[in-house]
Amino acid sequence: MSKQEKNWQRFWKFMLLYFYALIVPAAIIGAIYRGDFPIQLVILAIGLPFMKKNHLAFLRKKHASV
Repeated sequence: MSKQEKNWQRFWKFMLLYFYALIVPAAIIGAIYRGDFPIQLVILAIGLPFMKKNHLAFLRKKHASV
């Protein structure tokens, strides 16, 4: 595993933690008070793990060919 991949894994770990621990609960609380449903947040919450997986796979492929 390259140093760049380790750094990106660390970034994604903190990004997911920040998103799911702070942004999602705040958006849910805000949605309860406003009475609407945050569809963009749901799409991002579902898509974020796939973005991480694809990005790290791209990095592995890039470093394997070098």
